[in-house]
Amino acid sequence: MALAFSSFRFVDAALSTTGPLALSYAHVNLKWLIRDHLLALLADFPSLSPSIAAFTHDNGTTVHLLNASGRLPLRSSTARGIPLTIWLHQDYPHFPPLVYLSPPSPTASTIPHNHPFVDPSGAVASPYVISWRYPKSNLSDLVRNLANLLALSPPFVVEPPRSPSPPKRLPSKREAIDRLVAILHRDMASMKAKAEGDIEAALGMQARLCARARELSIVERALVRERGGLKGRAAVMEEAKDVLVNWLRVNHRGVAIDESELDEVFEGGGDRNSMLVVDCEAEELAIEDVLYEMEQGLNGGVVPLEKYMKEVRGLAREQFFVKAKLMKLKR
Repeated sequence: MALAFSSFRFVDAALSTTGPLALSYAHVNLKWLIRDHLLALLADFPSLSPSIAAFTHDNGTTVHLLNASGRLPLRSSTARGIPLTIWLHQDYPHFPPLVYLSPPSPTASTIPHNHPFVDPSGAVASPYVISWRYPKSNLSDLVRNLANLLALSPPFVVEPPRSPSPPKRLPSKREAIDRLVAILHRDMASMKAKAEGDIEAALGMQARLCARARELSIVERALVRERGGLKGRAAVMEEAKDVLVNWLRVNHRGVAIDESELDEVFEGGGDRNSMLVVDCEAEELAIEDVLYEMEQGLNGGVVPLEKYMKEVRGLAREQFFVKAKLMKLKR
């Protein structure tokens, strides 16, 4: 919004004044920043106008300061807004401005003692003022924040003029029917919207359950295939075991061998090196079996690819060391 030329000239003249009438700002080099902040405030809130006056602090010190005063418009019953004055402290902008409110009319009540932002004297202590930080804070944002706070929690209550209330009239039959139809229409629309939401949620749950059922079906088929493969391998091993037992009974000089002592027959030549060779070869074959089963599980969709890669990497490393050890033992 355009700024009045008179306000522009007044602020420049006030900040340029020297001698006894000079303003009391401690930071001379920040006068142009004070000028920019004040002009921006006057442009954003044309109901405020600048002036200079003496201000007396609580400790009795009197200083010569700039201020902006006028009515702050609110979205409330106070049509003309609340009168306020914003004093720019002598240490501005490192110190927050001093804001005071005045009653908007003689019929307005006093400020309550429990108001969260304004004390009974009219001094404002809003969160924006308390948390003032330069250069993040400025006058325009302060007044916008104050307008929002006072609209939610008005500091003054204006008594409206009392007028005789019109006599109450009973609604006609047609009006009562129209109201009832409107209520029923609103309730039906609400119930329809809720039912549509429930249907969408149920359809989403159905889709998730169908996807889960497909996944479980794939896992089930993979487990059935694995079970059949294990049964076949068990039958082959059982047959091989019978062949070995029969061979031992024939070729062990006619001496009967207890099946619980078969492990002793396959021990090495009795020395430690031979036993280690047998253990390494058995371990290598076991790793080969695990790698085969992992591959089958991956192909069947039972084992995820990430888990398969991780396990195969570990088994391959273990197999490498076993083969190295076996080669060393055989040498």
